[in-house]
Amino acid sequence: MKPCEYDEAEVHRQYDDALKRRHDYQGKRYRIGSIIQLAQQGGYKLPWQHSELDNPNEQVNVPAFDLSLSRPIYHPSGMPAREFAGPEITKGVRLFPMEAASIVVALGGVGKTTFITKMAAHIASGKPWGSAPIQQRNVLIFNVEETQGELNRKYGAAVHKWDVEDRNQAEAHLRQISCLGLDARMTRFVERQVDGTQLTDRIIEAAHEFNAEVIFIDHLQGFTSGDLNNSDTATALTREANKIVSQTGAAVVLAAHTKKDNVNAESVENGFVTGSMAFENAVRQVVGIIPMPVKEAEASGLDTIKQNYRKMELPKNSYGPDRVSAYLVKDYIPDFHTITVEPFDLPGATSAFRLSKDDRLRDAIIEHIANEPAVTPQTLDKLSGKDGVFKAGRARVRKMRDALLADGTLRERDATDLDRQKHGLKHQVKKLYEVS
Repeated sequence: MKPCEYDEAEVHRQYDDALKRRHDYQGKRYRIGSIIQLAQQGGYKLPWQHSELDNPNEQVNVPAFDLSLSRPIYHPSGMPAREFAGPEITKGVRLFPMEAASIVVALGGVGKTTFITKMAAHIASGKPWGSAPIQQRNVLIFNVEETQGELNRKYGAAVHKWDVEDRNQAEAHLRQISCLGLDARMTRFVERQVDGTQLTDRIIEAAHEFNAEVIFIDHLQGFTSGDLNNSDTATALTREANKIVSQTGAAVVLAAHTKKDNVNAESVENGFVTGSMAFENAVRQVVGIIPMPVKEAEASGLDTIKQNYRKMELPKNSYGPDRVSAYLVKDYIPDFHTITVEPFDLPGATSAFRLSKDDRLRDAIIEHIANEPAVTPQTLDKLSGKDGVFKAGRARVRKMRDALLADGTLRERDATDLDRQKHGLKHQVKKLYEVS
């Protein structure tokens, strides 16, 4: 197979086929030493043979820490909600935090690149995602598997049903860059250490030139050298991603494959990203995409056509509730001989099915605070527990309260003497909650 014809599914097929023949094969067998020798004959250099490597004995100059700039600051009126590049996919949950790294993960063929292209087009044009508004931003996509022609095919399908003005906006504010045929590794081995490469600097330069606020890197495996199960490899790649974040302020979104044992997964759990857990630990949001689970398809009357639907779940979300879900429907575009995706609300599902436990707790807290004039932290604690109004433990209630404060749904204010007099509050009460 030629490198330009690389296809992951075909590689796995050939590998599995070779395993079946390993006991009967009578020809010449190549071991690692022979493979290295043949590679060197073709021009490959081992990590320690590169002349440009830094001197390992050279001391790194690290400036002294300025402690005067590190004093914590309390903001009595709170702080503004986190800004996101993507749409709100369910109550209080938005995709792709700005100035942070995120991961979109799915099995091969489930539609990572299709979803990324569609989302990038919406952000670049400022076109709402369903009914959810999106702020227009400049977007870059770096893709390691597709040719420029195939990227244009996916883009064409994504915007084919749009009006001319929306397409013009998308094309003005979106750039798709094929890295096929390039050495697109953002990391490399330097002896036993995994270091970054110049590719990161080139991405940063392109982001500055285009004033990009959103950067998709599709996909993680293609931009990395080394064993993905090695935490050093994962740490090095996420360090490069966060370098892009720190120097551009952009929302940086890495696409990634999931592990093979998640082929029939009914939900997206922690550890869904292939390789080391360090990938998930280092990012602020993880978005998993899986085929619609059988039970959900049956409950919504879609069991006979469930292959046309996808479910998104967030096993990690540092800036709002996690474990929430949303849905996508595939849309075949004959003129481009490929599919795109659209946001989708499940039909015929009961409210208990449509709302997760977190959604129900979120709604209950908001409703209580909206209808009560003087809700304190102690009030919420008293209403927690299995027998309480919220039907949730104190820790869950506090976590949800903090998430609602963080995303701006709730705000906290100082209790006044008038509040204490009017509502019979104790002198110790300092804070009250309100719906923003």
